[in-house]
Amino acid sequence: MPTIEVAGRAIHYLTGVNGVAPERRSIIFVHGAGGNGMVWQNQRRGLDRGVNTICLDLPGHGQSHGAGCTTIAEYSHWLIRFLERLELSGSVLAGHSMGGAVVLEAATECPEEMDGLILIGSGARLRVGSEILQGIEADFEATAAQLVQWCYGPRTSDKVVKWGLEQLLAARPEVMLDDFKACNEFDRLSKISSIKHPALVVCGSDDSMTPPKYSQYLADNLLRATLRIIEGAGHMVMVENPFKVNASILKFLASL
Repeated sequence: MPTIEVAGRAIHYLTGVNGVAPERRSIIFVHGAGGNGMVWQNQRRGLDRGVNTICLDLPGHGQSHGAGCTTIAEYSHWLIRFLERLELSGSVLAGHSMGGAVVLEAATECPEEMDGLILIGSGARLRVGSEILQGIEADFEATAAQLVQWCYGPRTSDKVVKWGLEQLLAARPEVMLDDFKACNEFDRLSKISSIKHPALVVCGSDDSMTPPKYSQYLADNLLRATLRIIEGAGHMVMVENPFKVNASILKFLASL
């Protein structure tokens, strides 16, 4: 479980069992609000033979030290600094939900730092309902339980949903609240058409947090986007159906 110092703080990340080989392309996976790099376990293991898989804990999340950030732009700054510290070239950035917003922000601000984007259950604008923002402050545990029900599709096993709840409850309430506030303020609808990188956009057909219309907008307005909708999956599509998500990622990588 390596860590690297970024701007004076230790940032934790996970790699595949084969570590990081300089000659291979790297995928940097960025988790969503209140999450951590463990959410990418099926990608870290399933894709490790062909690429470097690097799943970071954003500041204040998982085992990364310090406070979280309060804007998507701040998280994007940290992500770029992380890439610079690892000295990786030709990387693909993959983000889920809030992580997708962070990746989009990085692509508009520092396009030279990446070769492609993978946006999973995300959007160019991420509005958050007041019941979530108020609920985190009023009753964190009950709100986390409700979020899990919204995040996973109806076909997901109870075991996976239980694991998802454990991950949310491990987050600090103030960090999760700031994450959702940052999502609510994020809006790059007018900027994404300037992104020239090839992009893979993935969404579950039953995603109620970021419905498929969000991903359709990304696919329609990014210059070089491919859309993949996974039938029967919800917001946590990469956890619910890792086989199809990983197959889509490998096909995308082969096209670069």
